[in-house]
Amino acid sequence: MKLIVNGDDFGYSPGINEGMIYSFKKGIISSTTLMVNQSFSLEAARLAQEYPELGVGLHVNLTKGSPVLSPERVPTLIEDNGNFWEVSKFYQQNINKEDIKKEVFAQIGEFFRLGIKPTHMDAHHHLQFHPMVLEVLIEAAQKFELPLRNVGEETRLRFQEENIPTPDIFVSSFFGEYATKEHLFSLLPGLKQKYPEAVIELMTHPGLIDQYITTSSYNNTREEELNILCSKEIRELISNLEIEIVGYNYLTR
Repeated sequence: MKLIVNGDDFGYSPGINEGMIYSFKKGIISSTTLMVNQSFSLEAARLAQEYPELGVGLHVNLTKGSPVLSPERVPTLIEDNGNFWEVSKFYQQNINKEDIKKEVFAQIGEFFRLGIKPTHMDAHHHLQFHPMVLEVLIEAAQKFELPLRNVGEETRLRFQEENIPTPDIFVSSFFGEYATKEHLFSLLPGLKQKYPEAVIELMTHPGLIDQYITTSSYNNTREEELNILCSKEIRELISNLEIEIVGYNYLTR
């Protein structure tokens, strides 16, 4: 069994950036996904260049902050204040697919301009569930030959039909009240027993608390995740189970 441990939201804040690198150096993080439209995206990109062994993908973001493009170029993606629709409102809008495509491709371009090459793509707030976002991600993945995170059996099968590399299983349960050592001690042995040859992605959100994280809907738990992912007990569990930690580049060997 191969395990990709991906940390989402790289670039969101200094605390998340620092926590992500610490979780890579001292813990089991093997991969992260970078938001390119945040105030600390450039800092994250510089850190990524310092640690090239850490796989860095694009965290496509259409629900947090403002677009990479000027608002008038993607009018259906934004509210009157110039920021993206919050995820709770996104699905209720009459969004233009061309606006999605323009912004997603602009974010890919911005990623390359930051000086790093993406290992894969996923989407903030699991927007792979939105049909038009899904279609654009497939088009972008094929154009740039990038793997995609699936968000369940339906998207996994679709990506495989489109010859897009994706993990066999995506696990999102290590989150909120389930971001505990106990959950991983229950989860990982069961996955190893049931899927001994699979490539599995575990979604995580490690970070250190700072003034920016306190305004996030997911805040204090990030530091708890960091401590768990860096704990001796979890590292020993993975070693004892003979699970190999890999990055997304394993899918494109």
